[in-house]
Amino acid sequence: MEMSAAKPIANAQNVMQLEHPKLGVIAYSADDIFFFPQGLLGYERQKHYILVEREEHQPFLWMLNTEDTNLNFLIIDPQVFYPEYEPNISKRDLNELQIDNPQSLFMYVIITLDQDIHKSTGNLSAPILLNMTKRIGKQLVLLDDKYSTKYPIHKPE
Repeated sequence: MEMSAAKPIANAQNVMQLEHPKLGVIAYSADDIFFFPQGLLGYERQKHYILVEREEHQPFLWMLNTEDTNLNFLIIDPQVFYPEYEPNISKRDLNELQIDNPQSLFMYVIITLDQDIHKSTGNLSAPILLNMTKRIGKQLVLLDDKYSTKYPIHKPE
């Protein structure tokens, strides 16, 4: 999906804006930004993201990079399409995310959209972990073959 360039704009009240070609103007504050110390796989230098929820796109969310507004991901809670999904999250991962309360840990997976929405897939082998309280994120790379990078998000009827 090719996006046109858009730049963050800051105003006097510390409210920033991203202009996204499909989502329009998105206002956010510094408190909305998730910091990914290691970036994402393939995008290690881009470390700051915001989540954007649009009612018409539910149950999906957009994860937009604030440094390169062409970089954005469609994400979803994997429990929506794979209720048994339970990747192994180590104590080290939890420490890196500074998780004090398990309620603050949220998990999402990146979606690859297909022109036929029924062929879209979720990357279960590299979930996105978010500390919703401290706004820290991490992409967990699973080293086993238990989960697919292209798991169908729509079951055949």
